Amino acid sequence: MTEKRLIPKLRQAIKRKKESLIKRVEKKGIYENFGQKEIRDLEDKYIDSSSYTDEMNKMRDMIRELDDWACTYNG
Repeated sequence: MTEKRLIPKLRQAIKRKKESLIKRVEKKGIYENFGQKEIRDLEDKYIDSSSYTDEMNKMRDMIRELDDWACTYNG
């Protein structure tokens, strides 16, 4: 599948992960390394470490934004 087709799928996956993380915070509270497992899962699924096309870099940026959000989220 081309990278351009993956961007909307990644955007939707990030939205679902963020909603899931917010619900988890409501139940269990914030914990160390909050969201890191989910971010690794997205990287493993969507990021090709050997590709540096504009689209792949955009997907890296999208995941990095989720990482920044998780690092600063305080409920």
